[in-house]
Amino acid sequence: MPSALPSLAAIARVPDDLVAAAVALCLDAAALPVLLRALDLDLPARLARGPATLDGLAAEEADRATSVALEMVLELGCGFGLFARRDRRYELTVLARTCFLADSPLRLLGLVERHRRYVAAIAALPAALRETKRADRRVWSSEADAGAQADYFRARAAFNEASRDYFRDTASLLARAHCRRDLAAHRVVCDVGAGPAAFAAILKAAAPHLQVHAVEITYEDPAYLATTAEDLRAAGLDVALHALNVLHEPLPPAIDLLTANRLFSGLDRDGADGWAERLYAALAPGGTLALVDFFATGEPAHDRSVAALVALWMAWNRHELQRAPLTDPSDDRHAWGWNPPWRCDELARVLARAGFHDIRARSVVPPFALIEARK
Repeated sequence: MPSALPSLAAIARVPDDLVAAAVALCLDAAALPVLLRALDLDLPARLARGPATLDGLAAEEADRATSVALEMVLELGCGFGLFARRDRRYELTVLARTCFLADSPLRLLGLVERHRRYVAAIAALPAALRETKRADRRVWSSEADAGAQADYFRARAAFNEASRDYFRDTASLLARAHCRRDLAAHRVVCDVGAGPAAFAAILKAAAPHLQVHAVEITYEDPAYLATTAEDLRAAGLDVALHALNVLHEPLPPAIDLLTANRLFSGLDRDGADGWAERLYAALAPGGTLALVDFFATGEPAHDRSVAALVALWMAWNRHELQRAPLTDPSDDRHAWGWNPPWRCDELARVLARAGFHDIRARSVVPPFALIEARK
């Protein structure tokens, strides 16, 4: 049974700078290994029970770490904001307590585990910067054959299931974009590319009157659909799950809040207009489109975070292709390659061409930004 999702109210109570600091640790090539080693040694969970001295911790961890290695993790962890040292005793910081425990109010352990793969891969970045080809995202466009798209997503089924904790735990970051939204003004919400429906579940729990639809082509996988449905039943949340290909099948009717998270970052420029037109057609007049994704905003601090994430992607792609070269024509990794991060201003022009107006953008939690628009 997965951990309970945080409420929208609980998500809103966590200060912006604290959330940003937690995410930044996962993007820092030096800080991330320290965080991972601390978690592997169960140090956050141990210090959550109370402060401890180095000698005391060394005695507890004698079979897993030397005293010197343990001191290194603790002291570097202090520098990175995970721990604090007072009177020779180490204790957990508010940052670590809020985000890096199994029962944290804004649990981000799924994000940390997703980023574990980048530790070994970062050494491949120089080669990636020399040799990466342009991404081939044609399969994600409205011009692509529905059968080819189905084959692509079937090939990704195992990856999507393995990513369930990542998508669940980062749903709270997406939901921060909606903490100030008047959900009482909406009736029908549809989340496109919903994955395990964690984001949809947070909205439903926050506003029980909402009719919430979660659309995900991976729901065509019976096992993935069953696990997602069981998680929702266990939480007592009524979210309708739809196995749909949005580019070829209609969305539910009367949608007045349409969300699509981490969607456009997977699209190239040629395929974006078709998606924008489909989303526009699915909205009721006066409805709102809200996109939370890895968008560059023009703010230096935010855009550094986007660049750091995309650089990690490129390093990991290169590392994986070297480890297991492409041999199968149906391998979904054929789509990998360089695709420049979307800028908010250029995506705003795409949405305007589709008919959207009142288009606004802002940083949510770097590298996530929100673009919203009305029909």
